[in-house]
Amino acid sequence: MKARLSDARQYETVDLPFYKAEIAPFLPRRVLDFHTHIWSSRNWQKVPWQSGAKGGKYMVVAEKYSPEALLADGHRCFPDRPYHAVCFGYPVPVVDWRKDAAFVASAGRAHDTLFPLVLAGTGLKLTRDEYEAALDTQGFYGFKVFLPWYGDNYGNTRVEDMVGRTEMRLANERGLVVLLHVPRSGRLADPVVQRGVRRLADACPDASVVLAHAGRCYLPAEMKKAIGSVRNLRNVSMDLSMVMDPVVVQMALDAIGPGRLLYATDFPVAAMRGRRVRVMDHWVDVMLPGYPASSYRVGGQVRATFMAWEIALAIRWAAELAGVSRKDVHGIFWDNGMRLLKRVRRS
Repeated sequence: MKARLSDARQYETVDLPFYKAEIAPFLPRRVLDFHTHIWSSRNWQKVPWQSGAKGGKYMVVAEKYSPEALLADGHRCFPDRPYHAVCFGYPVPVVDWRKDAAFVASAGRAHDTLFPLVLAGTGLKLTRDEYEAALDTQGFYGFKVFLPWYGDNYGNTRVEDMVGRTEMRLANERGLVVLLHVPRSGRLADPVVQRGVRRLADACPDASVVLAHAGRCYLPAEMKKAIGSVRNLRNVSMDLSMVMDPVVVQMALDAIGPGRLLYATDFPVAAMRGRRVRVMDHWVDVMLPGYPASSYRVGGQVRATFMAWEIALAIRWAAELAGVSRKDVHGIFWDNGMRLLKRVRRS
């Protein structure tokens, strides 16, 4: 068995040559990552994977991921281009909302390349006044919808159970970004979820609804059932965080066009080396050794590089198959997301 390369050696001899040959040539001169996290366990009530809660070990990560760590990962993955990111906190029941909001807002003030979102949703039981105070004083560009569950414990939650009238009215009045991780095990392919997304889009015509992880459709079978439901919802976009199957991206390109797709990573997750693959009717993350044990994560001696680049490659190959222009591909990595951020009416 070959000795495992050190991280620095892997980066210099494997990652960077691959980036220069396969990734850099099709990127625009700047990159906007529309889905990233920052957090500190100081802003949590407990550590999810130590809580014993069902689904708590779905995604095991470090207990701190600072704005500086995010920007360092962005620079590492895009070393020759300015990196910008939409960022938000840890959107599950362990979070202390006020501490998390202050933490994310401070990142936006300290770094002009970060665009912060505040957690929002019915599960937080916040008033309009509380949301308005955060929006008016802390520089947020919109909402990251709170997930009232842990991990993959999706249950029968509906979109309407996650986003209420208070959040929808504010989003519509201010043209906010509403980044939604859809519920239920069927993802956007579930008709109940599809109706909920349509209601949200119709109720907030002046907001920018963004479906995280392309509606959680990582596999072609899911996207085939899902994409038609948003074809005519012009204020609904999809971020492509953790979507690494070119067929999935091609389906989205064919149905809604490149203008409603956004490059995104889900950092720190996509800073790991590996790839999300289809196995039967589910996905599995195949990783280099050394990452914490987690649901649907398999480690092994494979040749691999950053997941952030695998997402970019899926866009590249899908765009080539769909006949998408270079300008439109560049839009996925920058212009499309900036257009949504510029629509926000900030105080």
